[in-house]
Amino acid sequence: YVVGHNLIKAHAEAWHLYNETYRAKQGGLISITINSDWAEPRNPHNQEDVEAARRYLQFLLGWFAHPIFKNGDYNEVMKTRIRERSLAQGLKKSRLPEFTESEKQRIKGTYDYFGLNHYTTVLAYNINYPAGVLSYDSDRGVATVSDRSWLNSGSIWLKVTPFGFRKLLRWIKEEYNDPPIYVTENGVSERGALDLNDTWRTHYYRSYINEALKAVVLDGVDLRGYTAWTLMDNFEWAVGFDERFGLYHVNFTDPDLPRRPKASARSYSQIINCNGFPDPAMG
Repeated sequence: YVVGHNLIKAHAEAWHLYNETYRAKQGGLISITINSDWAEPRNPHNQEDVEAARRYLQFLLGWFAHPIFKNGDYNEVMKTRIRERSLAQGLKKSRLPEFTESEKQRIKGTYDYFGLNHYTTVLAYNINYPAGVLSYDSDRGVATVSDRSWLNSGSIWLKVTPFGFRKLLRWIKEEYNDPPIYVTENGVSERGALDLNDTWRTHYYRSYINEALKAVVLDGVDLRGYTAWTLMDNFEWAVGFDERFGLYHVNFTDPDLPRRPKASARSYSQIINCNGFPDPAMG
């Protein structure tokens, strides 16, 4: 929480610096990108699960978005939960730091757009941790599962759930007063032996982009841009080179690192060239 607190304040300073010193000359846009899943209640008829799904979003996306896109302060869900658990643990005050009034004014509205990384959806349900457990997970009080019918990927956490993309875009529109949105990452991974005929990735992009289109056309979301993650296989955090997100395969054992297009590279370039989904009847 201390790191996140300082990150939000540092972001605000960077935004103000650009706004006051460089914007008039450069005419650029500056903002923050936040990574978020969508969360559905495991049982939509269970109020505890409904509230758990809401908490999941407020603790993940809302942690950073609420201060920047709403009022300069953390959301009430986080403030209340963390304060109550902190006091129950014998602390004098909440483990979630507080912004001063001047910091809130400094932070509020420090965006030109909403940057979003999105990959997957989870099913959320309530879980009560013992009072003595001090952690983000115990403060949030949410556990997650996935539906066994959802398609897998090369990453254990990434299930193919296009419907959640549209729901998250619409939620951002409604929660944060309809900001312009740029999707800065969206994609799917694979593991194992080389297979350039990655039909599952083509399916992922077509399905997710179609849900983004529904968000624009049917829900009125102000979606300005979309970036596929990623152009070519890369070093993927703690899993190294084992999980591949690229439209282009990279041979990491060859010192020249040769790149080869996967089938998805062709299908994605068609979507870009057509500015939409290609019509097979039109060739």
